[in-house]
Amino acid sequence: MGSISGGNPPFGHGSSINDPAGSLIGRERDLARIGTFVDQAAVQGGAFIMLGEAGVGKSVLLEAAAARALAAGHRMLRASGSQFEAELSFAGLHQVLQPLFTDLPNLSAPHERALSVTLGLGEGAPPGQLLVANAALALLRQAAVPRPLLVIIDDIAWLDRASAIVLGFVARRLTGSRVGLLAASRTGEESFFEYGGLPGYELQPLDERDAAALLKAHFPALAPRAHQRLLADAQGNPLALLELPVALGDFQRVSGNVLPPVLPLSGRLQAVFAARIKDLPAATYDLLLLAVLDGTGDLNVLHAGDALGPAERARLVRVEQGRQETGLPPSADRLGGGGAIHG
Repeated sequence: MGSISGGNPPFGHGSSINDPAGSLIGRERDLARIGTFVDQAAVQGGAFIMLGEAGVGKSVLLEAAAARALAAGHRMLRASGSQFEAELSFAGLHQVLQPLFTDLPNLSAPHERALSVTLGLGEGAPPGQLLVANAALALLRQAAVPRPLLVIIDDIAWLDRASAIVLGFVARRLTGSRVGLLAASRTGEESFFEYGGLPGYELQPLDERDAAALLKAHFPALAPRAHQRLLADAQGNPLALLELPVALGDFQRVSGNVLPPVLPLSGRLQAVFAARIKDLPAATYDLLLLAVLDGTGDLNVLHAGDALGPAERARLVRVEQGRQETGLPPSADRLGGGGAIHG
């Protein structure tokens, strides 16, 4: 996907409004991209899709974008896909449009009737999907007349099918509307929201320098050995960098000499990294489990062949110069592999 670049300077770094915890260290360019989109959408409309692995910081950047838009006086609509509502038709669209229900009477009669029936506010024959999509677009455009409107949707892969199709239709027709749609999803997750061809980019893990800076900012008393171990295990994932040290005891953090072979994971981390393996082929999953049980970190002993491809793309293993390795030292303590498998 192409990325939006712009001349606006980065925002949020060091700001108590956009970055209250300092968790956006190393995200200056990402903030600039998102900020440029927010500013441009306020004038000419448009959509922007941000992809990234679990825990890489997509939701934090969405919050920063929301803060920028609110500070500029824009109107805001928020929604988040949920697996519990994924089977409920138009649940996501209902979440997005709920603050605008009082504006429905200002639409044309066909559009008002279509949305009222679709969203459970009125009775009647179910309208066609194209009519619903056009009605939703008309409502959003109408809401942006007094001031720009930003729609933020997290976890678009969990949107119900009906909502995803309608919102995908809307996203491609926002030019000239002063309506911006900013959405985020995990890399590689299948979705009914068709974002192919829409502007956006993939958020990458932090590089080693920025990861070290984030660790130091939040845990300045870390012993050098513990610092290096956490950097290696987190692999640039901001959530891991912030939560792995918390699971260690105070003495382990300041001494670094009694770190366990397998670092303890918070419940949040277990859930986040377990998500990386839920869609892996069975053969790949079995190989990863055997790798942890083997304990050497060398997958050559398992004669893995090409079966590790999906795991490598999910950043659970890495291949270096013909040597296949888990993302873990011998005792399976790297987060990318051990956290997901044990999660």
